[in-house]
Amino acid sequence: MSADKQRFVLYEYLLYFWKKKLLFVIIPPIMALVTFLGVQFVLNHAKYTGKAVVFTGAINLKDLTNPDNIVAKFPDIKNKMDVVVTEEKYVKITVKGDDEKSVQNDLDDIVTRYNKELQEHSQKRLDTTMAYLNSLDERIKTLQTSIEHYNKKLDSPSLTPQQIESTTDLLVEAQSDLTKTMETANRVRSDLVFYEKPSVLSEAVAPSKSYAKEAIASGLVLGVFLTFIFLILLKYVFDARRYYQ
Repeated sequence: MSADKQRFVLYEYLLYFWKKKLLFVIIPPIMALVTFLGVQFVLNHAKYTGKAVVFTGAINLKDLTNPDNIVAKFPDIKNKMDVVVTEEKYVKITVKGDDEKSVQNDLDDIVTRYNKELQEHSQKRLDTTMAYLNSLDERIKTLQTSIEHYNKKLDSPSLTPQQIESTTDLLVEAQSDLTKTMETANRVRSDLVFYEKPSVLSEAVAPSKSYAKEAIASGLVLGVFLTFIFLILLKYVFDARRYYQ
């Protein structure tokens, strides 16, 4: 190829592409179809997808928040079930199947039973905390009574130095214990105020997403790209053969 002709290599390629423009009409649609069928085959979509998001609140028990443990609780579910903990305190439950009513029934059953377990555990935790708080309140009352008794005793003029010393020690110990107990009680009350109860945030069943548009668009782009590569290689081989002949 002469120096003058080399200056128009791009034009030659464009002209060659134009002559082979039929390939741009054939290859991209074929690639789009292949990509679409491939996506459908790989994903093997069910017709309907049910999704639910459950807020676990203050519950962090592995038996109730680990995805594998949650799935294991529902061996009788007919459709495909998947559980993902998207972030702390949020559990995403997915049920897929070809029958909308069956998917809805399974999702309702899972959410109802799972939420019931969460609520029961939450209530037990609250009951235990309230019982502990009540015991702290009783302890506070007892200590306050003891402190009042020690103060009255110290006001008595008939106490010996040894009795004054022992009573003072008991008073100091009771006051220290009272302070710690009141701090603990206040902390427990604060925890109860900000206690997060579990709840079902959302639950819905809808037709599954097919990703058809995305697959076709990707296939067309890939098809155009491959057509360009194919034509560039084809012209290169054609020019090389012509040069060596």
